[in-house]
Parts: sequence; structure tokens; C-alpha cells
Amino acid sequence: MKSIYLIRHGQSTANIGGKSLPDIEIPLTVAGQKQAQQLVEKFPTSPSKIYSSELLRAKQTAQVFADLYQIPSETLTILNEFSYLGFEHICGMDGQERRELAQLYWKNATIEYRDHPDSDCFKDFLDRVDLFIERIDTFHDNSLFFGHGIWIALLAWRLLGCPIETTLDIKAFRQFETSLPLDNTVIYKLSISQDGVKQLQKFDLLSQ
Repeated sequence: MKSIYLIRHGQSTANIGGKSLPDIEIPLTVAGQKQAQQLVEKFPTSPSKIYSSELLRAKQTAQVFADLYQIPSETLTILNEFSYLGFEHICGMDGQERRELAQLYWKNATIEYRDHPDSDCFKDFLDRVDLFIERIDTFHDNSLFFGHGIWIALLAWRLLGCPIETTLDIKAFRQFETSLPLDNTVIYKLSISQDGVKQLQKFDLLSQ
């Protein structure tokens, strides 16, 4: 049995409604930095490898673990957030204004729709998660992956065998995602048996 851990970043400035920044540049808040430190102090096992998305908030969370365990954090672009709103369209907006645009996106999105040439379409995001699933067997036991809540949700959706091909599928996924516990620094443990059976479950530090 092999286990790997998927960890959402700490609280970011976007999470508290701050003015828009390019997605890759959004940092942790002071509270998010404290969350990351509290997480590493409670984590029950030493990691073999540490990976993060290329977005700053995930990198900053991963770096707390890298510093403690003296293991370099490696960037994996397949862990990247679903960046579906183009920065040119949200520049200068606060959280409430972004939420209104996000609601329109989720109401009408198709798998190939792209809000801006520099943003993701849903297929870009889906391809990243599917590639991660293809590569699961190559990762070491006790590897840590620092990324984003919606990414963890899509991983869960795909491991359940659920399709995403139509707007209705995208809406169903959105309902699924918003029902999951995906708070900042939430941990999901993915266990892989010797015969390849994969089980994803929320990992509760308090029960360890």
C-alpha cells in the first residue's frame, strides 16, 4: 500500500476578497502563513518528496515543509489551479465582483470555452488532473502535493469515474466540488493498493 497526500494551500489574499492579482502571484495572508506553520507542526509523517503547483500561494505553503525537512520543493504544473477568468477581465476587482463573474462562468461553461487567451478552458484543467492520475504510480510513498481545492475536487470526481464532456457535466461537478470539505490547508490522503485500487479520503490530523 502506498499513500500520497494532497494539501490545499493556506489562506490567500484572494480567499479574503482582496483585489485581483495574476493568479500565479496571489500570496498567502499572514493568517495563511500561520496555518502552514501549524500544519507542518502537526503533520504525522516525514515526506519523501514535496511538490507544489507553480502558483505562489501553493509554493509558500510547501516551502514551510521544505524548510523543516530539508527537502527541495519541486514544481509540477499539472497541480495548477483552474484559472478560468482572464486577469484582464478581473483586474481591479474585489472578491464580490469576481464571484459574480464566476457565477456566470459556471452557469454557461462548455469544456472548450476560454474566457481569455491567457486563461484555462475546462479541458486544460481536466487534462492536468488526468495526467496526474496517469502518473500516480511514479510518485513515491509519502509524497506531499501542495495545490488547490478545486483541483482536489476534480481528482476525486475522476477517481469516481465521473465524466466531464458537457455543460451539464460541468455543472454537476461544480455542485460536487462545493459540497466537499476544502478549507485552507485541508489534507486528502490517496491510498493506492498493490493491485492499483485508489481510495481518496479526507485526512484528519486530530485523529492521528
